[in-house]
Amino acid sequence: MARTDPISVPQKDYIRGLIEKRDITGLEQAQRDFLAPQTGNVEDDEALFESNLDRMTNGQASTAIQLLLSCPWKPKVPENATLKELVPENIRTGYFFITDPTNQQERFFRVTEGKEGSPLEPYFMLDVQASDYFYPVKKIDHKMAVFGAISVDPIKSMNEYGMRLGRCGVCNRTLTDRGSILKGIGPICEANLGPTQDQENMLRKLGLIKDNNDA
Repeated sequence: MARTDPISVPQKDYIRGLIEKRDITGLEQAQRDFLAPQTGNVEDDEALFESNLDRMTNGQASTAIQLLLSCPWKPKVPENATLKELVPENIRTGYFFITDPTNQQERFFRVTEGKEGSPLEPYFMLDVQASDYFYPVKKIDHKMAVFGAISVDPIKSMNEYGMRLGRCGVCNRTLTDRGSILKGIGPICEANLGPTQDQENMLRKLGLIKDNNDA
């Protein structure tokens, strides 16, 4: 096949697959506009992309493929990842003991988040604990129900985790001090936490803290 021949169907399919799997944000704007049109309408984007492909020759398609192969792979988002904007605002990382609202069973959970500056930064990950192992919670309905239960009082749920397992509800390190074991959280982690929801409500009743709209 000559380089001046029209683009082939296998080349089209290969280019489509590469665009789905490769991170093209490092390409020049004109290249991104050609390979991944963003008009604001999905159907228009697809039609324009198809039109762009049809205009290519075999040689241009080969060049585009090599360009796409030089792009890094898109990061794989874990199945247990949930965008932070979708979960309650007071969700935090840590280890929690709650009654699972989906089956009314008492269970232990871990919440982690993507590292700052990484592709996973916008996400919270949720795992359920069984013995010493953690397994991802994949179903969105299950994840949102668990996040909702944790958000009722995250710190209290951390306390419960630590008191039941003897490991800090914040960092999961083994608790050795009697006072820390009774609280379920180590002294360093405790110093970085605020009051539980019950404690906050009591402080509010005493007038020791105020809501933002009371200021």
